Amino acid sequence: MTPELRLIRYFVAVAEERNFTRAAERLHMAQPPLSAAIRQLEQQLDVRLLDRTPRTVALTPAGARLLELGRELLAHADEVVAQVRAVEKAPAGLLRAGITPTARYGLAPDLLAAWAAAAPGVMVRTREDTTGALARDVRQGRLDLALLFCPPPLEGLASAVVREEPAVLHARADHPLAARHAVSVADLAGETLLVAGGPDSPGYTAAVVAACRAAGFEPRTRPDPYPDLGVQAVREGLGVLLYARSGFPPELEGTVLVPVDPPVTLPFVLVWPQDARSAALDAVLAAR
Repeated sequence: MTPELRLIRYFVAVAEERNFTRAAERLHMAQPPLSAAIRQLEQQLDVRLLDRTPRTVALTPAGARLLELGRELLAHADEVVAQVRAVEKAPAGLLRAGITPTARYGLAPDLLAAWAAAAPGVMVRTREDTTGALARDVRQGRLDLALLFCPPPLEGLASAVVREEPAVLHARADHPLAARHAVSVADLAGETLLVAGGPDSPGYTAAVVAACRAAGFEPRTRPDPYPDLGVQAVREGLGVLLYARSGFPPELEGTVLVPVDPPVTLPFVLVWPQDARSAALDAVLAAR
């Protein structure tokens, strides 16, 4: 007969206290039922676990072994109970998340995987859009949170920087800078730098201009006429692009990515409403 877990717990208390009175107090029970439970356990196992005298309680070899294994068994049982209870208490629900296309090939998959592991009961429904459009949708309640790229200051939204990603130079394969192992921002003086073509990415354009001014020159910029910032336009030789690596697929045709040294970093920022929190939102924010 396999003993009840309750009897194992009683025995461990007696074995650790070496005293029935103290063990009964620890278990919040009377001593006679505790003594009866230990005798019941010995009968079920068909072994003697304790050597009892009027003044002492000593472990037999079998009792010493049961104390060792019983502690492990109880710890495992407590963990099982805690995990089962946690299922009911785990955050659940639906979150609407906006994702900047710049994170498509790098940060976004990593972040979504982290959210899924931390909050498996939370379904995250994503959509891509420009930083400005995503910020407006969070502010107006159409999204619960959004991952933005180089956002300008955003009133009414809480925010946290998720990653500062080193910029790379994206240039056509036949461009003179394409053969370099690395370039500095100063090397881009005189180049046409592609920037965001619409009004919804002012933070990115400002970051590029600021990096150039810090390197000692005023950049010549050109708004990208295509929605895929710096992909088609670079292929057509309309300019070069200072951008985050996450914005490009693993393989590029006809263009190259060159590291920038000294590094220039571009931020990815997670934003959410300041006054609209939930258990589901808290769970994914903790996993960023």
